[in-house]
Amino acid sequence: MRRRITTLLQAAGLSDGEVTVYLLLLKLQKAGVAEIVTLSGMNTMTAYRTVKRLLGRELISEVTLNRKQSVYIPLSLRSLVQRLESDERKMRKLQLALRGVDKLLPFLDSDQRVSDAEPVEIKEGLEAFREEYLKLPDYCSEEYLHIGSMQNYWRIAGMSDESPEEMGFRHKRFKRHIFARVFNTWAPEMDAIMQRDSRELRTMRISDALPITRDYMGFADDHISHFICDAKNPKVIVIRHPELVGFHRKQFKQLWEGSAGAG
Repeated sequence: MRRRITTLLQAAGLSDGEVTVYLLLLKLQKAGVAEIVTLSGMNTMTAYRTVKRLLGRELISEVTLNRKQSVYIPLSLRSLVQRLESDERKMRKLQLALRGVDKLLPFLDSDQRVSDAEPVEIKEGLEAFREEYLKLPDYCSEEYLHIGSMQNYWRIAGMSDESPEEMGFRHKRFKRHIFARVFNTWAPEMDAIMQRDSRELRTMRISDALPITRDYMGFADDHISHFICDAKNPKVIVIRHPELVGFHRKQFKQLWEGSAGAG
């Protein structure tokens, strides 16, 4: 059992010295630095540094007996587990970012074809999730494309078909005569929304056989905003790289032409 626990603690990032002192305190329940030095074989300075690192990890606590003497008490592994969970979330974000970068590797030496803005940018948080969507009509000149689940976007953004933000979004389109072509997954409210297609400058097609069914993707003239509809971690991936934008537009066009006549 001791060997297994030692291996797990080392895998979680603890040094050999930290594991030794932590397991020693678990056995003793409490000890001062002098006792740790005697039983671990460490020198005094190493023992102090190790105790300080364990305090920083919140794996032990310090109890002052008098002004000159302290003892240390082992705590549960809860804080270590929470830190690992936080690291896991960061790793998922990094994996998502690297997937976007991977598509750019063939164009590594073609910076002259990319604007000064980041070719792929990830913006996190609910505020960015809402803001990027509401700005989309400002970057369209003739047509706006949408594919995915509008209802999922509204749910995460705290909006609806009749919310002030959505009405403002449509008003921007109407004012600039921007027509919308929409692929959406089915939901009860979509039937009523489709009835307004003509007067709202829109053609909507409903399908559950879309490449995006959980998230939402909006197309402006020169970039695409992919909204990740995750209630715990909403984010938007803004794609500006010309080749990637062209690829997604071509995919949309093929899907639209292939579904001609669908309602």
